[in-house]
Amino acid sequence: MKKIEITTERSVQAMDVTDVVAEHSWPDGWLILSVPHTTAALIIGENDPEMLEDYEKVALELPAPFEPFKHHRNDNPNAAAHVISSFAATQHMIPVEAGQLILGTWQRIIFIELDGPKTRTLLVGSAAAQAVEG
Repeated sequence: MKKIEITTERSVQAMDVTDVVAEHSWPDGWLILSVPHTTAALIIGENDPEMLEDYEKVALELPAPFEPFKHHRNDNPNAAAHVISSFAATQHMIPVEAGQLILGTWQRIIFIELDGPKTRTLLVGSAAAQAVEG
């Protein structure tokens, strides 16, 4: 398993991490990605500057109608980050064939910081694919 550090500069920031993941050599099978944080997320989505801004906008504005969160009562201002992380994802599996990540034409691995700026860890490992007969 590899640990990749991701450093963000803003409180909410969407970043394409596909190239950082793909620069390592992975065996055929499944690539397993995990962000072991409750205020960050991983999504598979499109990467263009406007789309990254849209991800950030949704992460910032979607929880607004539900404010104030009860989590805030103990001086914990990051309840919205926890909620968005829970509804997005913190893990994904991506197929690997001939050493290449198998993603659709516009699919990219997007990391979303929801409570930054921070340095986070992205855990990446692989699992061999097994043939199924029958």
